[in-house]
Amino acid sequence: MLFSAPIFRPTSLAFGAAALALAACGGASSDDASGDGGAESDVIDTSTTGALSEMTLGSDDAKVTVIEYASVTCPHCATFHENTFPAIKEKYIDTGLVKFVFREFPTAPANLSIAGSMIARCAADDGGTDAYFLVLDSLFKTQRTWAYGANPREELIKIAAQAGMSEAELDACINRQELLDFLNENVSAGRDKYDIRSTPSFIINGTLRRVSSIDDFSAALDEALEKAGE
Repeated sequence: MLFSAPIFRPTSLAFGAAALALAACGGASSDDASGDGGAESDVIDTSTTGALSEMTLGSDDAKVTVIEYASVTCPHCATFHENTFPAIKEKYIDTGLVKFVFREFPTAPANLSIAGSMIARCAADDGGTDAYFLVLDSLFKTQRTWAYGANPREELIKIAAQAGMSEAELDACINRQELLDFLNENVSAGRDKYDIRSTPSFIINGTLRRVSSIDDFSAALDEALEKAGE
């Protein structure tokens, strides 16, 4: 194990193994594979705050909702968030056209993916979604160092400190059973509702879409906005 106790418990490792059976970083996703109820069935509750809430950006009144299923240890996800997401955020999310929802879907190395996701969510208890996305951004930007480096614990402690979390608070966070259960539910819901099998995967107004570039994403969003009457 790369972490010393009490970071990992058998439940954490079992969850990681289940997630790995469902998703691989990158890989092909079905293009235009419909969900089982469309956008109306994706109730995005923004009234709940903290670690167990939906992590969203953008206006609640947006006509288009994008749900990303991704892993903080997935290099393809990191590339998307570094190279593509900033332009999409500026053009569609910040302007109120699109609501963006981030849902975790851990991939290898599973134990670190889960740990990183839990730290980001714990940051939201005090700092809300702003703190969550700050930590998420740091996890993606420094992914090679903390997820694939020699001392992941040390690097995750540094990232947690950016959100005001001490080492003891990080350890307490990783041991939150209800948070582990919440992440497990995210994986199960993504698998059962949308047949998510790779990361990153994107649900645009209830439909699984395959996008590989800014142009692809913009075209898919423009199409969804047109259908929504924008």
